[in-house]
Amino acid sequence: MTSGRQGRVRAIHLACLALAGLALLIRVAAVAQPLGIDQSLWASAVRGMDRGQRLYIDVWEQRPPGIFLTYWAAFKLFGWSSAAVVLLDVSAAALTTAALYLTVRILSGSLGGALTAALFAVLTMPAFLYGKGGFLERSVSETFIVTSLALAALCAARYRQRPSSASIAGMGVLIGAAISFKPNAALYFPAFVTWTLMAGGAVSADKAPRRIRALALASAGAAIVPVLMVVWLWRNGALIEARIAVVDFNRWYVGAGFTAMDYAVAFSRSVFLRMKTEPLWLAGVAGSAGALWELGRHRRVADAASLALFWGGAAILVIVVNGARLYNSYFLQAMAPLAVMAGWWLGDLNAGRARRVLAGVTALAMMALLAGRHYVQRVVEDVSRDVALLRGQSEEKTYLEYFGGYAQTSRGYSARANAELAAYVRAWTQSEDRVFLFGINGAGLYFLSDRLTAQRFLRVNFFAPQDFPDPRFRLDAVARELQDRRPVYVIFERLHSTADPAVAKTVDALPEDPAVKALLSDYTLETRIEDFSLYRRR
Repeated sequence: MTSGRQGRVRAIHLACLALAGLALLIRVAAVAQPLGIDQSLWASAVRGMDRGQRLYIDVWEQRPPGIFLTYWAAFKLFGWSSAAVVLLDVSAAALTTAALYLTVRILSGSLGGALTAALFAVLTMPAFLYGKGGFLERSVSETFIVTSLALAALCAARYRQRPSSASIAGMGVLIGAAISFKPNAALYFPAFVTWTLMAGGAVSADKAPRRIRALALASAGAAIVPVLMVVWLWRNGALIEARIAVVDFNRWYVGAGFTAMDYAVAFSRSVFLRMKTEPLWLAGVAGSAGALWELGRHRRVADAASLALFWGGAAILVIVVNGARLYNSYFLQAMAPLAVMAGWWLGDLNAGRARRVLAGVTALAMMALLAGRHYVQRVVEDVSRDVALLRGQSEEKTYLEYFGGYAQTSRGYSARANAELAAYVRAWTQSEDRVFLFGINGAGLYFLSDRLTAQRFLRVNFFAPQDFPDPRFRLDAVARELQDRRPVYVIFERLHSTADPAVAKTVDALPEDPAVKALLSDYTLETRIEDFSLYRRR
């Protein structure tokens, strides 16, 4: 390589790293934003845990312990505010970006690593991908699964570069960490192990024992975090309840409403939509097609591309087993392998002329998507709005209405109403008083007001309407518990939901249910805050 070309490559390398750093730094302004629906639920559970409540027994949610322990660590580190969740998300994105850079640097050089890092950091910008700054998709379970797997990929790449027990065991530990956020992340284990151990061609007599030993180390490593979680749950007396939540309930939840044909159509549409609107999906899919073509022609493909194929294939499988609901957050798991594939597809300097032409066309199409979806404008508008609030240049009520304000009957979530509800409850109760919300979108009440829930279910849709075969997951059972515990406030949230009208209709009619009427006989309607009706105990 000539000195002039070396200089250009070095300049591109530094520019990509600078772009990745800028894209990560921009995200920090989102510390002004409120918690999303899921984030507020987990924050409420963790606040209860910090005040002595037990997960699955006193505060109930269907996720494994990983997300709750991660949130707990973030709040301890960054403070008990919504900003901690943003900083946690930015930290995860930065760690993932760094891991992708180091991984691809090992596999295909510094330029490929820097390009991959830039593609991931820039093209996964929440303000660009999602509405309202991406606050609903922030710091979800998939966020930390991706980070764990990116670090696992780094261990795998290092093992292929120079086999060591630490690298292969570390890969297993990190995949085990991903499992602690969702059990179906176990599907990544065979994909990562196969890619890691397939280097070097056919299995010879001297390689077989080494690979068996490596597989044993990876398996032992993958068991460490799940075993620690089981021990922690057992010591808290929550192991049986955790099994019901994480295994039984999720198995029921995933199977509800699933039909193979309908799902295949919906999934295909979701992927096609992302290819049309998201540059990273466009480049990743184009690169995957190119990698498969090379694999078919030459019976081999570059290491970075093969990693992306194994990782991406497992990600698609994990998305599918999540069930019939195709939430945006599920597709976060594909972003990292798509970035690896896109970095290989666009940045391979040794590719043939035809490959370079196709890569150039892909790059132009990506630029067209960025321009057509107003990337810069959307990011600047979101950051400017956040910065204005942080600098005291805008009113908080007006700012919160951007994330769901008053009289928005087409959408149940209202950040302003949630904030005002929490402020009211905090003002009219004592620290040790219990409250209970019959709602879904307002589950952050307990965190924002720093009040404990009087009954373990933090969302009403866990028990009404519900067909889960456990008598405790019924409205009448919850109402009886509340009658015994006598919370200071019983609060009802009107949903107005268009996403699931049947659930909304059932929840909105709860005050007329006989079991709830019996509960409310000791309560008086005190006030209404938008869609929240507050009944205070007499």
